[in-house]
Parts: sequence; C-alpha cells; structure tokens
Amino acid sequence: MPVSSNQNKTNKGSFMTNSQNVAKPASNSLFKHGVALSTQLSVLLILLTIITFAVTVLVSTGNMRSYLDIQLARSAQDTANSLGLSISPYLSGDEKIAADTMISAIFDSGSYLAISFSNAKKELVFDRKNPQQVQGVPAWFIQLFPLHPPVMNSEVNDGWRIAGVLKVQAHPGIAYSSLWDHTKAVFWTSLLLCLGALLAVHWLLLVVLKPLKDIEKQAEMLAEKRFEFLSYLPMTKELRAVVYALNHMVGNVKRSFTELTDRAEQLNQQAYIDSLTALPNRRALVQSYLSLQAGPDNEGNVPYLALVALPSLKDVNDHQGYAAGDQYVEKASGLLQAQLRNLQHAQLFRLSGSEFAILATLGTTSSLEFAMHVRQAFEIANTEQYPHGFASIALLPVAPQDDLSASLSRLDGLQAKQQAEPSPALGLQLEPVVTGKSRSDWQEILHHFTRSVVSDTAAGFSNTELHISADMERMFEMEVQPVYQQQQLLYVETFIKFQADGEQLASSDVFAMADRLGVSLLLDKALVTYILSRLKNFKGQTFAINLSKSAMHDSQFTRWLCNTIRANQHQLPKLVFEVNEQATLGAIASAGEFFNAVKAAGALITIERFGASFSSFRYLQGLNIDYIKIDGSYIRALQQADTRFFVETMTHICHGIGIRVIAPHVENLDIADICLAIHIDALQGRGLHAPINFTLVSENFGCNFDKTRIHSEKF
Repeated sequence: MPVSSNQNKTNKGSFMTNSQNVAKPASNSLFKHGVALSTQLSVLLILLTIITFAVTVLVSTGNMRSYLDIQLARSAQDTANSLGLSISPYLSGDEKIAADTMISAIFDSGSYLAISFSNAKKELVFDRKNPQQVQGVPAWFIQLFPLHPPVMNSEVNDGWRIAGVLKVQAHPGIAYSSLWDHTKAVFWTSLLLCLGALLAVHWLLLVVLKPLKDIEKQAEMLAEKRFEFLSYLPMTKELRAVVYALNHMVGNVKRSFTELTDRAEQLNQQAYIDSLTALPNRRALVQSYLSLQAGPDNEGNVPYLALVALPSLKDVNDHQGYAAGDQYVEKASGLLQAQLRNLQHAQLFRLSGSEFAILATLGTTSSLEFAMHVRQAFEIANTEQYPHGFASIALLPVAPQDDLSASLSRLDGLQAKQQAEPSPALGLQLEPVVTGKSRSDWQEILHHFTRSVVSDTAAGFSNTELHISADMERMFEMEVQPVYQQQQLLYVETFIKFQADGEQLASSDVFAMADRLGVSLLLDKALVTYILSRLKNFKGQTFAINLSKSAMHDSQFTRWLCNTIRANQHQLPKLVFEVNEQATLGAIASAGEFFNAVKAAGALITIERFGASFSSFRYLQGLNIDYIKIDGSYIRALQQADTRFFVETMTHICHGIGIRVIAPHVENLDIADICLAIHIDALQGRGLHAPINFTLVSENFGCNFDKTRIHSEKF
C-alpha cells in the first residue's frame, strides 16, 4: 500500500536489497549452467595430447641434434687426421702443389665448411671456406634448432719435426637436412599416434559417460515433473550406485505424487463433483460464489449467475425412462460446456436433477451475447421429445449484498416469468441497465487497440522492437499488484484496463469481441508490447503478464514472444507468464510446447485459478511450470476444515514435484495465517496490497510495496 514520504525514506534502502535478491541475474554467463563433465575431460585430454605431442617432437628433435653435433665433430676429426697424414710428405718445396691438390679434392666434396693449414710459424698456408647455405630446410627451423659443428685440429709432422696444424670444420648442411627429415617423420608419426589415442580415449569416455548423460537427462525430466526410470545399470560401480539411488528416488516421488493425486481426486469427486455429468456440484457453486460475490473486479468485469432449467426432464423420465432422462441431462451438459468453451472465466455447475448454474465474469456486451447464443442453442436442440422445451436460461449480475440463496430465488422468479410469458427479453436482467455497444462500435474500438501491430502481424510477427503507440498510451492503463513471499516480493502482477471515449471497458467484453471479430492475437500482441515497453529498465525486478488462451496455443505468437524477450533481454526484467488452468487443460500438449519455449527464453510460468476446473491434478506431471496460483474460491473458504485439508493436499502435491504455491484473494489476517500454516509459499490479495497504477511505482518502486496491510508474526 502507499506509505508516507518519511516511510519511503526509511524503508527504500532495505527493501531494494530484498527485491533485488529475488531475481538477481547470474554474474558470469559462461558458467551460469556449469560446464559438462564430458567437456572438462575432453579439454583435459586435448591439452594432455597436445603437450605429449609437443614434448615428443621437441625431445626427439633435440636428441637427434645432439647426435648430429657429435657426428659432425667426429667426421671433422677423422678428416683432419687422415688428411694431415696424407699431406705431411708434401709440405716442403715444390711438393706443396700436391698437398694443395689433396686439400682441394677433399674440400670440393662440399662436406666441409672450412679447411685451413698453418705452418709452425703460424703462417696460413692453405685456407678453404664454403658459405653456410642450407638447401631445403626452413630458416625458422635452423634458428630453432641450430647445429654447432666444432673446428677439429690435427698436427702435421715432417719427420720428427712439427710442420704445422690442420683445422677442419664439417659443413652442417647435410646434418640440417637429416634433422629436418627426422623431425617431419617424428611429427607426423606422433600426430597420427596422438590422434588415434585421442579418438580411442574419446570413444572410451563416451561409453563411460553415457550413463552420466542418461542420469542428467533423468534428473532434468524429474525437474520437469516427468517420472522416467533408467532402464539399465552401468558397468561402473559408482555410477551403478547413483543410477540405482536415482531410480529409487524417482519411484518414491512418483508413488508419492500418485498417492496424493488419487487422494485429492477422491476428495474432489466426493465433495465437489456430480456423479452423472462430472460437473462441479452445488457445494462447489457455494464456494465459487463466495469468491465472486465481492462485485466488479479490477478490470471492470462483473460476476454473473445464470440458472438453466430442464423443464421437460420429469416428462422424459416418466414416459421414456430414467436412461433417457440421464441422456437428456448429459446432452444439456455437453451443450452448455460447448457454449462456455470460449469464455475465460466461466464455470458450469449442476445444482439438482433438472437445474444447472453458470458462474461467469462478464461484461455487459459479452453477457448479452452469451445469453443469446445459449438460447439459440436451446432452440436448435429442442424437438418433440421435449414437450415443455429443451431448456431455459435466466441470467443476472451478482449483487454484493445477496447470498447464493437470494440470487437463486431471483433467478427462479425470472424462470417462472419466462415460462408464463415466453419472450426473448425475459430471463436476462442487467443491473444497472447499460446499453451494449454495437458490432461496428467494437470494430472501431478494437481497430484503435490493435492498429499499431497490424502491419507486423501481416508480415509474420517479425518485429521485436518495443514501442508504445499514441493509441496504446490513450486506451491502455496498467496497474500492478505484488505477490509476497514472507516480507519479500516474489513478483509483481500486471493488469490492463481498457479505455474508450472516456469509458472503462470490461476486459471480458474486449476479449470476447476480439475473439468474435478475429483479432484476438492482434490484441494479445498489442497488450504484451505495451506491457513490455512499460517494463523496460526495471532490470532488477520480476513482473507477471497474463496471457489468453488464443495466444498460448498459437505457435506464431509464441515464436514472436520468445524472440522479443531475447532481443530485449538487456532491458527487460525477469518475466513470469500467467495462464489460466482451463486454457491449459484445453490442449495440454500445445500448452507444454508453449511452456518449454517460454522457459527456454528465460521466463517463468504460473498456472492461475488452479483447481477451478475441479479436474484431476495429474496433468501437472510433465508440464514444466514454476508456480500454481490456487483458485480464489478455495482461499476464501479456507476456514472450513475440509477445504483447508483439500488445499493442504494440493500444496503437498505441488511441493512434491517442485512447484511453488501462491494463494490469491488473501483479504484478512486469519486467511493469511492459515495459508502460512499449511505451507503455501506466497500470498496475494487486497488484504496485503491493493492494485495500484503503474505510474505510482515507476519512479519509486520499492517504497510502494515495502509494507503490507496485514501484520502477523508469521508473515
């Protein structure tokens, strides 16, 4: 709730710390989801292989270089000794020519870098030098692995006298060529061996780690509420133990989920379900009626109660038998369910043998059209088999001061008038009387709502930019309401009010007419675009957006939504998408695909009005969702022991498969305390904080939600 300016100054710092902790992004995206063990081992093996390969080549080349240095020294020394002996007789007088010829013959072979002879007086007599040029060996290799051929000396004697010193230095060219050839051979041989070893070890890792991948997949499926067993035990002892333990855990979770679901379903069938039609019974109506009795909701919708009577049931039972009567009731039930299929917030109940009740949240226009379509369906279904008509309907808005009995009495009176004076005008009572809008009026209104997104929708939902058009700014108004987990925000839910010509339109009317005029997807896109545009730069928070049934089950809209989230993720806050349970049950496979796509884009999922359909909770198995929001009718009736027990069972079921539970419509301290006592995770309602306009929080976010209206030691 709004607080004073002094409170704002005092509480802003502490609150923002809490709210920022709710959806703090990962600081390091590289390790956000961890690094796979197979990747770590593969990188380690590659590094070890590279190191082993490099060391092998370097060590082998170094050893070969040392060997060649020794060989060059030995070759030079042998040549110096033998050549010295050969030229020793020819070092005097004219015979030096013979010695010069011998030295030239040896030198011209190209195996020597230098040959020189100095006499006893150290005078240079002969000197031969070759340039140090190496053919066929890269210069970088020579620089990396240089050879150092030594200069070898040999004393030359003339009889008993030392005639001089012969110096010989071998040419490294051939040695470099040998070293280069050796290095290439070692390189390719080592490379092939390392690659072969790497492939062999990689295959071995795949075999060894396959159970780990299967275990990981099994854990992911368990997190997604799918209870799958690993059908084999790996050879590795440690992994075998892990697989056995995980299978055992999955079995326990599945058994616990099945037992709790069966128990809840049994309670549901006994307390709230009619045995013939499988529709909610009168007790369920009483509970749901209390939830809607508060009057118009935040979006301008009004709760309506309808009474449907089967006037020919007694005649059918008397003249055609009870089996025909049951078929009559089931036919009426099927026809009514078909009429309610496109209404987002409507529920059918069976009150007694010949009476049904419909509780719905409608606008003026949608209530008029609903009653008209139901009457037309009754007229089509009517035959001579039903002497008093197939069925009749009476509809009126729920008055906050009337209990269920009073409302049903008024409907009985309308039914009696309708039977006494059959007229299309009877059976529909609107209080206060408001003239509905024409089809052309709605076409004009919806055109203004959606024209900013028409061109992109025709082009295939490709535009992911977020802009607020002038029509959106004028005709949409956003409100928000927090969801609290203890004293911290879990997330903030957004609501849209529709304005046209200064008049607030009921959201149920807008959506019903958009569906009838074929622009429901355009409306959904316009609303999501508007909300996301308003939420830009609220990076540290978490906001929820409600989606309609048509949007959730449209693959093109889903693709656009995910692409838009990814394209603007640097500006958008953490998102939660709320979808109606009835919309989910309508096509569970399609809903599952939507949930997986949105989760992959980084958003979370809430199923709202959970339990309102009075169906089995088994559908949760396999759906990748994060929260369920229990239907408000259960929360308002929590002070009844059986309802409390049923809600507690629902909570245990959800907790058992990793889903957090939210209680809406928390209006007072007693309900809040019960919710916390049965371990509901988060609370929402006017008792904690009423919806407020988004402009009040856009500048001073935290201080608008830092205190709730309910103060409790538990909360």
